[in-house]
Amino acid sequence: MADGAIRVFIVDDNKEICAFLKAWIDKEPDMVCVGTVHDGRAAVKKIVELEPDVVILDLILPQIDGLGVLEHMEKQRVKSKFVILSAFGAENFVEKALDLGAHCFVMKPFEPSILLQRIREAAQGEGTSGGRRQNQSPSWQRQAVIEELIARRLTELGIPAHYKGYRYLKDGISLVIDDVELLGRVTKVLYPVIAKRNRTSPEKVERAMRHAIETAWSRGDVEVLHRTFGYSVDANRGRPTNSSFIAKLADQIRLELRTKESLTHLG
Repeated sequence: MADGAIRVFIVDDNKEICAFLKAWIDKEPDMVCVGTVHDGRAAVKKIVELEPDVVILDLILPQIDGLGVLEHMEKQRVKSKFVILSAFGAENFVEKALDLGAHCFVMKPFEPSILLQRIREAAQGEGTSGGRRQNQSPSWQRQAVIEELIARRLTELGIPAHYKGYRYLKDGISLVIDDVELLGRVTKVLYPVIAKRNRTSPEKVERAMRHAIETAWSRGDVEVLHRTFGYSVDANRGRPTNSSFIAKLADQIRLELRTKESLTHLG
């Protein structure tokens, strides 16, 4: 490590997220961001050129995807450690990334302190990809419970499961449950992350969510709407915004999840 600092390189096609990551890393006295790129082809070139200690790598990238980047690095025997940071968490992709030598996987959205800890662990060679994969099982189980709770709530509110907005709201609520600060960056971060996960545009995510909520307010059970959003909400005129809808359900499900986890520990 040059001058004792961990040299970190960032690969993500979302420039906003790159800027946030760079700012967090550069605040740490033992780290320095040596660069950012926004597509896989540029990543392959710059990683070989810079030889950073740790690379933060998204899986979904233009030109060459994250798995392709890892395959190139394996062939060229690059010694950099890779921390996968992605909103795209399909288990087969994560398994493949770990098999290709990635140190660990961090799901967006994320706690900065957790990501910084993973960077330090990777740089110091702590743990292995196999051990890291084993440690992920509880998080996958927790995510399955969250998905079930969200699906139940959206169905109760009268949002059809085949609507694209149903899927986008489900993603948005899940993301906000893990990081409530995303509610302050809905347009700049939350919509783009959901869009990337579903291979669409942030504008289409916003519109589909709005349509799904409008459907609930025009066809859903008024009593369920009142019970969820309060009797101050007018079922005809008081439709919540996308962000307020997501915030309300995320808060309720977070509380329900906490109750379930407490009961499990007591058992």
